[in-house]
Amino acid sequence: MALNKKSLLNKIAIEIFKQILLLLPIIAVTVVLPSYSESFTTKRAGQGFTGLTQDFTSSLSNPALLTTFDNNDKLFFSLNVAIMAADKYHVVDTAIDISKNLDVFADDILAIPTQNLQSTDQVKNYYDELLQQVDHIITDLKKIDKKVVKVRNGLNLQILIPNQHLNFGLFTNQYGRIGGVMNYSEDDEKILDDAISSGNIDLDDLQSKTTVDGYSIAEAGLMAAYPTITHVSYDLSVGAKLKYQRIDLYFNSVKINAFDGNDFEITDDENITNKSGANVDLGLYINWGDERQWHAALVTNNLIKQTVLHVEQDVTFTLEKNTSLGLSFQNSWVSLAIEIDLTDREQFASLKPSKYVGVGAEFRFYKNIQFRLGYRTDLNGIDDDIYTAGIGISPWDVLAVDIAAFTGNNDTIGAALQLSMKI
Repeated sequence: MALNKKSLLNKIAIEIFKQILLLLPIIAVTVVLPSYSESFTTKRAGQGFTGLTQDFTSSLSNPALLTTFDNNDKLFFSLNVAIMAADKYHVVDTAIDISKNLDVFADDILAIPTQNLQSTDQVKNYYDELLQQVDHIITDLKKIDKKVVKVRNGLNLQILIPNQHLNFGLFTNQYGRIGGVMNYSEDDEKILDDAISSGNIDLDDLQSKTTVDGYSIAEAGLMAAYPTITHVSYDLSVGAKLKYQRIDLYFNSVKINAFDGNDFEITDDENITNKSGANVDLGLYINWGDERQWHAALVTNNLIKQTVLHVEQDVTFTLEKNTSLGLSFQNSWVSLAIEIDLTDREQFASLKPSKYVGVGAEFRFYKNIQFRLGYRTDLNGIDDDIYTAGIGISPWDVLAVDIAAFTGNNDTIGAALQLSMKI
């Protein structure tokens, strides 16, 4: 069952990536972004990407949380979808405009012999217009040269079945990341100027081009937890996720004149390389205090190292274990949490990895409304700082809708939605 879900989720992920790439077909190997191995869930995202010490509904972040259910909880189902993007310099819109303007320019060049220019002023005005077109195209190319664009997505499903003997659940999880740049070639200005003089142009001679490089990680499996110690002063639980993973690396490169065309396709077989295998996540959770108001967690993801090589482009992606520590204070109306990465996260071989710290708060009103705030920063300075906010509505503690939004440096924006049901 897990394998079938994984295969289905990966197909869904590819379709999502196709839609994203219709809006963002620019990524370069030189600026590929580091991976972020986590469950991209709405409750976690709204609270500053902190979730290791939340309740059992956040077991995707820490399987040991499966033991924190109430006696009335028999089944929990949730579906999450999220996306985050940053395009501070409007690279996407500008690149699309450049591609369209190049087509217009080429048509005007090839139409020179058909123009009925009967005076010197008409000739001058026509050629001045062509020079202005070149100036506009080159200005736009320089404006977005090596400017970074980022897109990240997440999609997951979990079904949790807590009980007094063995708490377990099934899950599927997909997350991916793309980011990019357009590389401008200074030779293109001379090519366009020469076209005006010669009256002939082939846009394929241009050297400025867009390159895509990204990844998607899809996984599915089983998670389980056991209450190891139940003491008068504290409770200790351990949990694990056994999962099957598939890592897809995508690549393609086209010249700027084909940016808005059908040539930009990364899901062809020649543009994808992938690797599949089993992996394991481990979680530890402890709570203590007179009212069990203090909580701590330690989670290690991906105990088995996975390395994927895109042979044609000599790009190596490594998914290896990373460990995070979470601490929180919780009572009936508020939760305050902090999470710290104790190790660097996985990465592309040519780039420095990320290492995050997140803080967050959840305020609960009337038992059925939750308001969340948070902040996350990268200690290694790779990713942008992110500010988060979220709201949850859970009437009768049966159905729940959670929404989160994020914003940050470089015009980063994002949103997440979670639908869940508890029986």
